[in-house]
Amino acid sequence: MRKCFTIILLLCVTLASYAQQESLVPFADNEQEADLQYCYAIDEADEEVMSRATQYDNEISNISDASDEPSKLWAILVADTYDRSIGDDDKLDNQMLNRELKAIANCLGIEISITNILANDAYNKRNLANAISRINPGPNDIVFFCFNGHGFRWNNQKDMYPNICMGSGNNNYVSTTDIYNAIKEKGARLSIVFTDCCNSNSGSYRPRYTENTLYSRANVRASKKRIRSLFLESKGVLLATAAKPGEYSWSFSSSGSAFTQSFIAQLRREVSNDRTDDTSWQRLIDNTIEAARKKTLVCKNSQHGMRYLKMSK
Repeated sequence: MRKCFTIILLLCVTLASYAQQESLVPFADNEQEADLQYCYAIDEADEEVMSRATQYDNEISNISDASDEPSKLWAILVADTYDRSIGDDDKLDNQMLNRELKAIANCLGIEISITNILANDAYNKRNLANAISRINPGPNDIVFFCFNGHGFRWNNQKDMYPNICMGSGNNNYVSTTDIYNAIKEKGARLSIVFTDCCNSNSGSYRPRYTENTLYSRANVRASKKRIRSLFLESKGVLLATAAKPGEYSWSFSSSGSAFTQSFIAQLRREVSNDRTDDTSWQRLIDNTIEAARKKTLVCKNSQHGMRYLKMSK
């Protein structure tokens, strides 16, 4: 779980400093399948999903159709890896997301640029603003943002999505909605924004949970066609967060955060070479939210998550 901080005033995100960035240009081979070899929970999540779209109704008319243009994957991964309570869990989440995204880019033969903003010195909202400002996606590019850390909401907050904590001092927070709007305005063909953090009132706290879930480190035979369908043939926006208003987002001492790890597991299932149905971002994220809910039933107060999605192919 994520400790939620009491924070006093809202300050808009500003530009400054630098964020650690890594760029590479991998190329896929001619194989029809690609191996994604990572650890994921063995569980099923086919029940009715308990997530709901929220107040977001913006159209995606600013996203142009440029299917013949080359693609690039821009990723910003923010993780509070030095936090005393959840740092180890967030580090695991961040490492696995880095590896997953690189494997996908390698399979597709597209360029990838990953900016990691990790505690201590680089972990502040100025570097976050700088990282978002620097991405310059083309009309056929993909932007992927994920935050793993502490979050909270004000007692009278109307926005259903949480604020993310970018440090321990006053004013060191940014709203999920502001991040989503800033990235959507970049005009990429596909924009994905995740925040894996608490959405409970400021000042509340629950400890992380120790679990004994069965995990398997196995090869996943991923269909290149299905990966292309998700990442190169989809157009639109996806915003998702791990917890509904008033809920905690749980992390586990042995396996990372329920939401992030569920997303990785469901992504692999969605691109599995064993499937014959059409790919679906809606099914992927709904199964992610449901898997995280089931995973956190042992925590007494399970998380249910929220998402807004507007996609087309």
